[in-house]
Amino acid sequence: APLAAAWAGIVLGSLPLYALGLGVALRLGRNAAIGAGAAGMLLAFFSVGGLAHGLMTGELTGALATPLSWVPLAWPARLGSLGVEAFIDAARAAGPLLTTALAGLVLTLAAGAVLLAWFCRYEDGRADA
Repeated sequence: APLAAAWAGIVLGSLPLYALGLGVALRLGRNAAIGAGAAGMLLAFFSVGGLAHGLMTGELTGALATPLSWVPLAWPARLGSLGVEAFIDAARAAGPLLTTALAGLVLTLAAGAVLLAWFCRYEDGRADA
């Protein structure tokens, strides 16, 4: 169960990043998308406090409300760790897990709506569509 929850968190957190990466690649080029991905990987690493931070401190790193938790580049790492942390300490993780999951869902839906509107704006102008 924790592996499936971690996998689902990583996949759901990555979907908005794929859409953003596609937009960056189409607008600014491949190298800009690669650079943004590398910066995002570092940001995701720091958003959960580094390797084994939760194991050493006892904190639920995926559920902490930090400024980095609202940056989309950190969502896959944080959502992936939530499933494992909820399995390890279900009593402490229940409240933050629900709060973080709902906030992530709202932000993902908002980002999806913005991207859909953005894509539709460009598709309406094409003669071959």
